[in-house]
Amino acid sequence: MTGFENRLIGKLKPKPKANPSKKGKQLKGKALADYVFEHKEEFEEDGDALCVAAGYGEYLQDGTPNCNLKPFVKELSKVMDLEEKKVDERSPQNQ
Repeated sequence: MTGFENRLIGKLKPKPKANPSKKGKQLKGKALADYVFEHKEEFEEDGDALCVAAGYGEYLQDGTPNCNLKPFVKELSKVMDLEEKKVDERSPQNQ
């Protein structure tokens, strides 16, 4: 039984830090982009949990994260488009 318990303990990961804003409040703009960038390592390959932690979903009764992907991606893409435009404006081709 000890070997089994050790395997389970080895699979446990620390719970990622939740959204620093109020519970259920969606991060917007630069705050969302910064949160995703700063916490992507903590969530590893669990994009749904990252989405929920940023305020764009909820955990189901069984503990599974359920991301409301459309508004999450829409908000994140707004910020990314703005950043791309800023980079384009500073590029030597536009000067």
